[in-house]
Amino acid sequence: MDDIRYLSDADQTIEIKKCSNRLHTSRTHFHDEVSIGLIERGSCLAEIGGQSFHLTDRTLLIIPAGSVHHCLPLNSNNWQFRMAYVNKIRFGRMCDGRIKAGIIYDDLNQSKFSYLIRWFRYLEINLTVGNEESESLAALSNFIDLYQRNFKKQPIQRPDSEKIDKTRQYLNRNYRTAITIDELSELAGMDKYSLIRRFHERVGMTPQKYLINLRINFAKKLLRSRKTIADIAAECGFYDQSHFTKSFKAYAGVTPIIYRRGLLGTISSAIEKDKNDPAGSTGWI
Repeated sequence: MDDIRYLSDADQTIEIKKCSNRLHTSRTHFHDEVSIGLIERGSCLAEIGGQSFHLTDRTLLIIPAGSVHHCLPLNSNNWQFRMAYVNKIRFGRMCDGRIKAGIIYDDLNQSKFSYLIRWFRYLEINLTVGNEESESLAALSNFIDLYQRNFKKQPIQRPDSEKIDKTRQYLNRNYRTAITIDELSELAGMDKYSLIRRFHERVGMTPQKYLINLRINFAKKLLRSRKTIADIAAECGFYDQSHFTKSFKAYAGVTPIIYRRGLLGTISSAIEKDKNDPAGSTGWI
C-alpha cells in the first residue's frame, strides 16, 4: 500500500512512522524526539546537521533530537522506510548517554537488515497492544553496542552565536504567540536580512520555518487529546484551521485528522503481514 501511517504508545514516549512510495515531507525539519530510521527500499539524498549523505536501502540511521535534517527520495515510487521517534530522555537512559551525535549504519548485510525489520515490527505490535517497549529498546541498544565500529558519524551541530542563540531561545519560549521578523531583528540587534542569513547558517532553516516547526511539534502532542482541530490550530499560533492543516501536511506528510486516526491504530493493523518485508516473518527473535 502506498501511504504514510503513524502509530504511538499510550505514554506518548514512542511514535512509529511508516512510509511507502510517498514523499513523506517536503520541508527541512527537526523533531523533539530521537529519530531511528530504517530505509527498506530505494535511496535518497539527505542533509543532516549541514552535511550531505547519499543513503540507500539497508541503512539504519539515528538522528539526535533537535537536529535539523531533510530527506529527498530519488524515486518516490520506489521508496520505503520506517521511523521510530523516541523520547530523548528515554533514549538517553536506554543508551546510558553514549550516543550524542547521530550515527549511520549503511550497507547492512541480510542478517542485520532482517533483524532490524523484525525489531521494528515487534516494537510496532507492542505499541498497538499496549505492551511495555523496554525489551525492544534494550535489543536495539545491544545492536548498537555490537556494531558500534561500523557506522558513520553525523556532524555535531555548530554552537549558536550569542545573538542567534538568544533569538532561538525566544522562539522556543514564545512560538504559540504571533512573532514578526521585525520583533526578532530588534531582539537580536541586527537587521532582518542579516538575521535570516545568520540564523539559517547556524540552525539550518530560517526563523520563520523554525517557528512553524516548533508549532507543528507542539500540535502533534495536542492531537493526542480530544481538542478540536480548530482549537489546536489556534492554540499553536496558526492563523486558522486551513493554515494549520496545510502546514502540518507539509511537515508530517498527512493532514492532522489522518495523523490523529493513525495514533488509534488497531492490533490487526500492526500484525498485518507486509508483503514487501524481506524478513518474511512477524515474529521476534
